[in-house]
Amino acid sequence: MSRRFVELLIGMTMILLAGDIGGTTSRFQWLDSETPESQSTLFYYPSKRFSSFTALLTTLLSDSGITQVDVACFGLPGPVQGCQVALTNLPWTIDACELQEQLPLKEISLVNDFQAAALGIDALREEKILCLHPGEFDPAGNRLVVGAGTGLGVAPVYQLEGHFYPQSSEGGHIAFAPVTDEQSRLMDWLHRERSHISYEDLLSGEGLGRLYRFHFQQRNNRQPTLFSAAMIHELAEQGDEVAIAALRMFVNIYGQFIGDVALIWPARAGIYIAGGIAGKIIRWMTPEDFTWYFLAKESMNRVVEKMPVYLVKDELLGLKGAMRSARRLAGLESEGEV
Repeated sequence: MSRRFVELLIGMTMILLAGDIGGTTSRFQWLDSETPESQSTLFYYPSKRFSSFTALLTTLLSDSGITQVDVACFGLPGPVQGCQVALTNLPWTIDACELQEQLPLKEISLVNDFQAAALGIDALREEKILCLHPGEFDPAGNRLVVGAGTGLGVAPVYQLEGHFYPQSSEGGHIAFAPVTDEQSRLMDWLHRERSHISYEDLLSGEGLGRLYRFHFQQRNNRQPTLFSAAMIHELAEQGDEVAIAALRMFVNIYGQFIGDVALIWPARAGIYIAGGIAGKIIRWMTPEDFTWYFLAKESMNRVVEKMPVYLVKDELLGLKGAMRSARRLAGLESEGEV
């Protein structure tokens, strides 16, 4: 029995804090152990407004009125090395020990952001999950969580005795492999700027911008206006041919990438597409193109086609997972509890 669980039994109140740190937006929520089913309102902050994670947390604590946090869990976009994380898409290096010295945080857990997302899967409501490919669901199988947003995250999740255990990875940085003539032209075009092209260079907010520039320059002998991913999506919805071509290529490459990762990590209990982009472009993810590229593995088609694919429509998935991790550390939830 953990020390915190003993404290709960004798009536000691604890404050738990969860955070999902994104390259664009950071989200936080806290709860009081006396009312563990009643969580606070959400706190949102533009990540790039802050010079450091300490500055962000200082603002959060001031805004929320929290004076002491007993257990905190943060999902972070970068490889976790012990108690330190150098973030991939933010100029921050986070050290849990330094945070404890600088702020009123008793215990801190740092996890990869897609580990946190994977922990949040079982907290999803049914209406927040859209099936893109039914496959042949195996309740005893593993899971895979993939998602494009500011970056591209991948979390293999293995199942043991009915419990799911997410693993961290940097799978989004696998080298891009073109599979069509058009993608080969894209690769040549990208190589004008850099030598190594990863899937994250294409399957991210900035990646969609690159795809738009590529298709624009294929049609016009000049540089395009720089648009955000949200603006490109809006242009596609309005019928802009360049934006449509960019978004369709994004979806196709997304499908082929997820299918490739599924060959490395078979996930008969479900492949879950999270991240900040898929839920905003559902209309473009649901036609046959995504599924065709996901399944296009020639002799391995029969392997991939058995894996169900679900699109997660809840942008708070990572925050839900971080809170589940904090609850487990506090003894409010057991390892296998949903």
